[in-house]
Amino acid sequence: MDWDSGTCGRRREDRQEKCGGCRKRHRRLLRLLAVLVSLQVVGLLGLAAFGLGAPTCQPPAKLTVNQAAAYTRSGASPAVFARQVLTAGQTGLALTYAKTRGANVCRFAPNGNLVARMESGFARGGTMYGHVFLTYAHDDYSYRELRSIKRHETRHTTQWAAGTLLGGPLAFPVAYSADELVAPGPYNHFERAAGLTDGGYEVPDRPSPTLTRVFIAAVLVGLVLFERHRFRRQFLLLRTHFLHRRATRASGQVPWWHAGTQPIARGRILRLLSRVSPGAANMLEEHRRLQQVGCPSCGAMPDSPNKKRPAEAGAPAGRL
Repeated sequence: MDWDSGTCGRRREDRQEKCGGCRKRHRRLLRLLAVLVSLQVVGLLGLAAFGLGAPTCQPPAKLTVNQAAAYTRSGASPAVFARQVLTAGQTGLALTYAKTRGANVCRFAPNGNLVARMESGFARGGTMYGHVFLTYAHDDYSYRELRSIKRHETRHTTQWAAGTLLGGPLAFPVAYSADELVAPGPYNHFERAAGLTDGGYEVPDRPSPTLTRVFIAAVLVGLVLFERHRFRRQFLLLRTHFLHRRATRASGQVPWWHAGTQPIARGRILRLLSRVSPGAANMLEEHRRLQQVGCPSCGAMPDSPNKKRPAEAGAPAGRL
């Protein structure tokens, strides 16, 4: 009976510990969700304030009468409305940012997208966020060039809407940024889908660097996975150090690990660093001394599980 009671007690403690971790993760997810919802609300308010009443974009003076009429002709449709609804939050955030930089906002009637004309604050020739295009005024462009740009950006709006529908408001920017890391500029698959020529890109005549970058990324990921215990060890050391500094900053209390470790002899690197930044030298010295402490989750430190720590072996600490 006692054995059963003890076993049940241990199981109950294990469940409570696991549930505690689940609750912490749940609270973090709720905080993240609250931040995302708050940003969407701010975006909706920004869109209502700066986008809903935006005037129709006026055609450049160099366009002919027929071209000007096509430039201002409404292309409203259920598809346009669906794109605008799905990208409303992101559009409002970008629109609010554009207005803080003095942008002049208008609505391009044929595709329903907003255009924020500003002097700077966007990438390349312009950047699409949701259904607002942050760019400069294209008064010197021909009608064909303007139509190509608008067609290119409309496809980006469709990509934003599809990404939001499938994975939420962050899906498309995350996917685009990830693709940009391995396939930059004209090699980007989203840019190619939107039309390189329409977007003002030159069609590259060189092979894509995607395979090379993916190989380098795979090597780095493999290195991190293979040496993850070392990375975890360094992270735990830094975390312990910073938590102690924050808790004892006012009192000047001696770190608890000084009781079971040996002082670090100041070698050439520490002496040189102390001349430049004494604070950084002290931090590095404490970090090196903290490595003498064992870590149950990542093995004994500093070198290997089989090697005794300097405090146990009675050997002097290494020089740094």
